[in-house]
This record gives sequence, structure tokens and C-alpha cells, in this order.
Amino acid sequence: MKHTLYINGKIILQDGILEQGSLLTVGDRIREIRPGGERQLQRELREEADEVVDLQGKYLAPGFIDIHVHGGGGGDFMDGERESWQQALETHLRHGTTALCPTTLTAATEEMERVFSLYREFRREQTNVGPRLLGLHMEGPYIAESMKGAQDARYIRKPEREFTGWLLEKGAGVLRILTAAPELEGMEEVARAARKAGVLLSVGHSDGRLEDVERAVRDGYTMATHLYSSMSTIVRENGMRRPGVLEAALLFEELDVEVIGDGMHLPASLLKLILRTKGAHHMILVTDAMRAAGLPPGSYKLGSLQGGQTVWSDGSVARMPDGVSFAGSVATADRLIRVMYREVGLPLWQAVNMMTRNPARALGEREIGVLEPGRKADMVSFDEQIRIDKVYLAQS
Repeated sequence: MKHTLYINGKIILQDGILEQGSLLTVGDRIREIRPGGERQLQRELREEADEVVDLQGKYLAPGFIDIHVHGGGGGDFMDGERESWQQALETHLRHGTTALCPTTLTAATEEMERVFSLYREFRREQTNVGPRLLGLHMEGPYIAESMKGAQDARYIRKPEREFTGWLLEKGAGVLRILTAAPELEGMEEVARAARKAGVLLSVGHSDGRLEDVERAVRDGYTMATHLYSSMSTIVRENGMRRPGVLEAALLFEELDVEVIGDGMHLPASLLKLILRTKGAHHMILVTDAMRAAGLPPGSYKLGSLQGGQTVWSDGSVARMPDGVSFAGSVATADRLIRVMYREVGLPLWQAVNMMTRNPARALGEREIGVLEPGRKADMVSFDEQIRIDKVYLAQS
């Protein structure tokens, strides 16, 4: 197996940064990480290397993991076309994402079947040239219409046993995360079936109250989808304030929270509030990117080309036709790291953890997300401005 030695890099570990570190991979695995630059390396380590990569002082981090992403580079995972998938995957790979969960919107059953089929095709054919596919993240159809956001209301469903059975059967081995509104009648049964099938549950697009989320946690929900977006907050009933999904997601330690940390959906002040409330360990950065990610300003379709709606991107965020509401994002993973590092003031290694270690832990992925011996060597190098220099996908 090929031995590759990376030298003269600032290696981002899960608890700090190793200045002037060196890292050795054997095949697709990390074998060893050592402090010290090239001159301090033991002779035998250099002698056994088939290739030496000089990082020239750049950072070396785990590859980024995006568990909520709809598309990019002109493609959307709902398009039902191989070319669209390839465009989205290649775009996010260039920005440091080495693993992701293609994410769907509410849609007709025929569209969903095509997504399942394409996912399986790409998974079978997947080589070391694109981000790893970690399973689909399905946003809907069991969501609250009052919190649908940019979702198409025509395809929102009430929880029903027959459709849930169809969904879990068609999505067997494919569906990884289901975003749902736990307050809907019948969701307890859906939760039981989904958890039995190994699907992770996330509270989202929900108009529930604290007690609904409390019940959801008991039912096995472990995440909250794009915190602050499309979820209820404090209301007054008979003069008393009642917490909504937002406050419950911040309150319950059992829930990790997705955060669209692009500086637009949430300003630095709210990102700091989440950090202070949840702690860095429970924050998962997600792009929620739509097809305009990585492209110049212009009009784009949100969702599939056939059934989606036209939205406008100004290059920093996408908006609905009303010009007020956001419509997904146009962010890439490197931008999220920059915002958390520069605007929020997090140590760089903690910001990176939010897009590597934290999502890997939430999904139960044990081979990616952290640079340490035995893990897969999915890595990304970048400069002080967090501009991606190169992406390294583990080669077996």
C-alpha cells in the first residue's frame, strides 16, 4: 500500500492545533501523527514514504462533512439527473466537503423514487473522486404547513402508516436523517418505525411547543434542523409566555443543533448565543446550500428544475420572490468555517470540529471527522484565510 507523508503543516486535531506537524498515511488510513517539522522527522519515516507532500505551513484538517445540503454548482439533488448530482458533488468537494448527506424537499412520490434510485447508482459507482455519500437527509413531508419555509405545500403530508411504510421500504439503506414536526398527530408511530429502521430524527419545520419537543426527545429525536429557521419560538397564551421549538432545542442537552453559519441566516450575535447555550460540542455547521452555491448572482430554481420555484441569489444568500424570506443558502463549507472563526471568534480547531467531528459523531460515523491514527485519510488543506488549497480523499 502507498505510504504518503505530509510535512510542514499545522495539523488541526479535535482538541487543538499541532504546529509544524507531520502525518503519515498508509493506503486509505492515517497511521501516525508526529510533532515537528521536516528536519525533526526520524529518518525511517521519510525512507518508507512513497510520496512526501510539503504543506508549506498550511493547515491540514479533516475533510468537511455537510449533513444538510440540497445542491450547488447549478445542480440540485431533486433534479433527478445524474449531471445535476455530479455538479453539486464536484462543487462542494472543491470547497473542502469530503462527505455529505444529499438533502431533499417535500416532493411527489415519483420524484422521491428517482432520488432514491440515483443515490443508489452513485453509491454503487462511487470512487475516490467525489464526496462520500452518508445517506439521504429527507426534509419533510411530515412538516407543519405554517412553518414550511420554502417548501412546496402541495406535498406536505399528515403522518400515515401506509406512506411511512412505503418511505422506509423505498429508502432502506438510503434514508439517514428525517426532519419532521413532532407535534403532528401520528408522529410517535412514525418515530418508532424510523428509529427501528436506523433513521435519525431531527425536529424541524415545526410549530410545536416545548412539551412537543420533550416528547420528541423521549421518542428518539437527536437533532434540530437549521436552528432558528422555520421553527416556532415564544408565544403568549393567556398572558403567559410559552417556549417554542427554538427554546426547546437550546434547552435539551440531548439535541444537537444544525446551524447555517453563513453570517446571513444568523448574525454573529446569535451564533454566539447558540454557542453559549448549547456549547461547541452540540453545534453542527450545515450549508443548506441550493443550486446557486458556487455560482454568480442570478435567478435559480429552488428544488427540482421541473417542480421548483424561482428564487434570486445575490451571491451571498438566496431569497424568495418576496425579497424578504431566505430560500436555502448559497454557502459552502469553507465559508462557514470563516464566519465562525473570524466573526464569532472561535478558535479555528473548534470551528473545524463543528463541520467534522460533530456531524460525524451525530451520525455515528467512526472512520471520518477526526485526524487520528486508524481513521480514513479524508483531509483538506487551506491557508490563513481558509481558502482551500487541496482536498485529499482517502485512497485505498
